[in-house]
Amino acid sequence: MQSPFRDDPRFWTSVGRSADALWTLVIATALVVLLGPYAAVAFVVPILLMVSSGRDAHASATDSRATFASPDEWRAAERQAVAAALPGAFVRHLRR
Repeated sequence: MQSPFRDDPRFWTSVGRSADALWTLVIATALVVLLGPYAAVAFVVPILLMVSSGRDAHASATDSRATFASPDEWRAAERQAVAAALPGAFVRHLRR
């Protein structure tokens, strides 16, 4: 993983919250299926996580873009960084 992403805590926070949003989205969906429409309130959690992740992702992207020669180079590096970080983000709570 390239340096601007590896050393950026907002990048890691964004990836982690995105993974958490996916897990909570699955749980919220299961709650609605099991408990009915009143459980739809559970969708607030993944929405808040996605908004928070988006803010961190935007801040991280703004800072890291300047370190690359072109937008295409930055985009490719970011995709590789996210692909490398996601597996660990999905299981990080299980390792604690």
